[in-house]
Amino acid sequence: MASFIPLRKKNRYAIVTISVVFFFLMSIPFFSKRALEPTLHFYTDLYHSQPHSVHPPIIVDDVFEADTGGFEPSDPQPTWQIPKKGSVDFGFINSGGNDEVSVEEKTKPLYKSQFVTDPGGLEPSIQEPISQISENESFDSGFNGSVVSVEDKTKPIKEPEFVNDPGGLETSIQEPISQISENDSVDPGTNGSEVAVEENTRPIIDNETSVKIVDNGGKNCDLYMGTWVKDEEYPIYSPGSCPYVDEAFSCQGNGRSDSKYLKWRWKPDGCDLPRFNATDFLVRLRGKRLMLVGDSMNRNQFESLLCLLHEGLPDKSRMYEIHGHKITKGRGYFVFNFADYNCTVEFVRSHFLVREGTRINGQGNSNPTLSIDRIDKSAGRWKRADILVFNTGHWWAHGKTARGKNYYKEGDVVYPKFDAVEAYRRSLRTWGRWIDKNVNPAKQLVFYRGYSSAHFRGGDWDSGGACNGETEPILSGAFLNNYPLKMKIVEEVIQEMQVPVILLNVTRLTNFRKDGHPSVYGKNITEGKRVSTRKQDCSHWCLPGVPDAWNELIYTIIHQSSSTS
Repeated sequence: MASFIPLRKKNRYAIVTISVVFFFLMSIPFFSKRALEPTLHFYTDLYHSQPHSVHPPIIVDDVFEADTGGFEPSDPQPTWQIPKKGSVDFGFINSGGNDEVSVEEKTKPLYKSQFVTDPGGLEPSIQEPISQISENESFDSGFNGSVVSVEDKTKPIKEPEFVNDPGGLETSIQEPISQISENDSVDPGTNGSEVAVEENTRPIIDNETSVKIVDNGGKNCDLYMGTWVKDEEYPIYSPGSCPYVDEAFSCQGNGRSDSKYLKWRWKPDGCDLPRFNATDFLVRLRGKRLMLVGDSMNRNQFESLLCLLHEGLPDKSRMYEIHGHKITKGRGYFVFNFADYNCTVEFVRSHFLVREGTRINGQGNSNPTLSIDRIDKSAGRWKRADILVFNTGHWWAHGKTARGKNYYKEGDVVYPKFDAVEAYRRSLRTWGRWIDKNVNPAKQLVFYRGYSSAHFRGGDWDSGGACNGETEPILSGAFLNNYPLKMKIVEEVIQEMQVPVILLNVTRLTNFRKDGHPSVYGKNITEGKRVSTRKQDCSHWCLPGVPDAWNELIYTIIHQSSSTS
């Protein structure tokens, strides 16, 4: 049939067919994704959604992988210079402070550690990694545990919302307390959240008072060298009078019958600590947030401070936990408001100050990890506090932490074996770098509360150790001079830091007090139950008790510094 089609017509069909194919091939690039982007933008503007990655999802440690150590999107990057130690204006204790701070750049060389040979058994070489956890985590392969320079991140990091935090962190976070002066009047009918702010120019706090104060005779006094003396006016609050002591620390309520352990007061050599004055403490804290961050030992101190302040309040209803929570060891975040002073005392649980996580092993099981180069996920809350009291230590003696097998992590590397002492040192340096980057020393004050001694006889906390029946302190002997390697590492790290940190060195004063632990009285046994001596608590402290002295030291440092300045 084709033979009947004229030749001219056949040529015309061929030309048309070739043209259509040519234009079709030429039009393909115009229908690509990039060519269609202008049109697609029209629809994405109407139906906005988050961009989707073309890569498969990456399994990360937990739902809180966002680094809370960074600045929030709305936060400006810091513009102040890092100050010299001992030359910092701590006037914020009684003043609102200025937003712009001008301080001298630190020129003092970093402290050279004398603890080069590590008795903790640090291996000379670190083994190969056993797993790759996350390709998005940054890891400095040259980091060997020595001091490293950390550049400020220029990209803000959003703080995660703590929605499903097993530690009990709340979804909503209270806004920072307004800074007000002593002369401001507070409406008793308010909750203290809306208060006029006036600038206050009260005296500074000198960081040298972390060790010494000046008594009335002009004599220097070391706060941490001294002894316990009997004082019939102690304790400051009576057993059973404070509603904020949880069961684990309520020794008298749990059936402990002896009371001589309550009658001791810490006395530094050459001076006396001022009597704790709750009203004066709250006046100095007015408009501020005091936050204790750490493990259950810091919760022990937190409950002590609440009781000391509660005892001095005329109207005790003006002190309350803002979420209505009762203090229990299962919850990791508490905020107590003092309405008449527009201030808060808070606790944030952080066992190690660095990030806990999990990994999936070859059998598909979930194993815990500890990222010693990443700050804890609760750090976003730390930045809001005016006074911070940190601690870590006791969890480093637990089995998996001490063994260090398939547990310690840097970047995306989990080490099959790593020395716990070196891990502790690197973790504290991670904390120190966070402090240097995120704390403004002209507005914030940082304490690190030192290691609190345990007194187990015949074993450890998990192997039959006991302290039951101890009714007197240790008054002499070599144990009083015991100073653990952990504390030497703490001193080393603080010396390396640029932001001044006050070391609340309570180790020696706790060495004395073998009589102050709950032992078998960590649970209520008053209802005819038999006392079990199988597991005893010889680490924590009864309340009232030893942690009250730690808070008296904090009060002394703030009180004496303001007075002498």
